[in-house]
Amino acid sequence: MQVDLLINDGKNWLRPQVLSGLRLQRAANAAAVLDFVVVKNGMLNFLEGAPVRLRLDGQTVFVGRVFSKRRRQPELIQVRAYDQLRYLQNRDCCMLRDFTPGDLLRRICSENNMQLGKVADCGLRLGAHSFDNRRYLDMLAEVLAEVWQARGRRYFVYDDCGAVCLQSCWDMRVNILLAADCIGGYEYATSIDEKTYNRVKVIYEDKRKGLRKEFVAEDGGKIADWGVLQLVSKNADAKQQTYSRARELLQLYRQRRESLLVLQAPGNIMVRGGSMVGVRLNLGEQLVDCWALVKRAEHLIEQGNCLMNLSLELQ
Repeated sequence: MQVDLLINDGKNWLRPQVLSGLRLQRAANAAAVLDFVVVKNGMLNFLEGAPVRLRLDGQTVFVGRVFSKRRRQPELIQVRAYDQLRYLQNRDCCMLRDFTPGDLLRRICSENNMQLGKVADCGLRLGAHSFDNRRYLDMLAEVLAEVWQARGRRYFVYDDCGAVCLQSCWDMRVNILLAADCIGGYEYATSIDEKTYNRVKVIYEDKRKGLRKEFVAEDGGKIADWGVLQLVSKNADAKQQTYSRARELLQLYRQRRESLLVLQAPGNIMVRGGSMVGVRLNLGEQLVDCWALVKRAEHLIEQGNCLMNLSLELQ
């Protein structure tokens, strides 16, 4: 594998000497992070904000900017670069009505001078939303969670080498199979500690009219097994706050959560947070042969080779 790292010093694209390997991290609905160490010479002179490109075998796989530099020795510079989803950490205030997640993404990109790429139709129009001093990423995560709850479809935002995209996890599927004979190891965990609920309370409140309604759905068997794990959903849109809504949320959240960390798998640069990959493993208490959602992908590129560690959610 041919690895080319390029940094723009404001005038020219430079190809610095890279010490040891590079690490590219891509989490779901988050900025990609590229970490590397370069050797300082007379020609290499760049500042924060400098454009960075990473090419593998002639294909551009990362476009971003330098955000931090560190030195432990005079001739070595440790660099961290992010793609443009880093700017979605900016905060803003906005109100929207009758909109789609794609509409929100288009507005965000327009206001922040960001190039827009593929934007999927999520199949859902949303009611009134008010965001007060919220990160753009949090706004998008909130509306995409509503799509998942209402339609059972999961969508993710990512940067495709300079273009911000919104795609379904199935449209980001990578046709690879992770099996015991091709990985370095794994860690499998189950939990009811996060995002697991056996009682859901949906509340509709209209303070102007002095109106308040509560709708509760619960799973008595799971309460006996786990104790009460309660989720409260409160929204100003009366159409979204019903008993049917409580039952939908309960169905979504009453399962225990499974996580799988696959270590030192053969690298595939197409894999990112939000992708789907095939898994066939004996996990001790179960045999899995299914598609899994990539929550975070860490690509380790060194001496022309690429390995990846993947944090997965079994489907």
